[in-house]
Amino acid sequence: MKTGFVILAAGAGRRMGGVAKCLLELNGNSLLERLLRQVQPLRGAARHDLVLVLGHHAADIQAHLARLPDEIAPLCVINPRPEDDTASSLRAGLRALSPGVHEVVVLLADQPLIDGSDVLAAQQAFSERDPGIRVQVPMVHGRPGHPVIFDARVRAELISPAQPSLRQWRAAHPQAVRLWASENSHYTRDLDTPEDLNTLARETRWTWRWPG
Repeated sequence: MKTGFVILAAGAGRRMGGVAKCLLELNGNSLLERLLRQVQPLRGAARHDLVLVLGHHAADIQAHLARLPDEIAPLCVINPRPEDDTASSLRAGLRALSPGVHEVVVLLADQPLIDGSDVLAAQQAFSERDPGIRVQVPMVHGRPGHPVIFDARVRAELISPAQPSLRQWRAAHPQAVRLWASENSHYTRDLDTPEDLNTLARETRWTWRWPG
């Protein structure tokens, strides 16, 4: 089954001080580079099997990508209105994905702990879903996380002329949504504030710095 990946990195990072969070360096590698390396073995050979959606800070992120190995490079698309909501960024990524993908895996660029085994576990759970389930959301102690996974039919509906958001689609089709219970806190760990970063550094003893 061919899988397409969409990574959302269009946010302004206002609660972190207005910076591109995915460029934060942990133990010498940016969050974005780390995530791209984790996804690389899982993606298809075509560049448009992995789409990175940019918006705010697009120039800085593209400059960073230009310094990374070509084999992990994603296809970049820019959401011209990233301030709208994440639905517009997701829609931009879905439009750019290869038309032949059978399932879509959506990740956030500021998830510091997600690795390939975490993504594989979510994909395996999705492959074992009950008939009629078309969207899977990981739930860790009642909190939703990422990766969110859905099938090609949902992708087509999200980019249809009606353009529902994924949230709206889920509300309209609750019977087709699986809230996948997991104990893996990697799915819900992201970095929104300086305190989030300081907590992560204390727990992992990783060193961090902002580029430049």
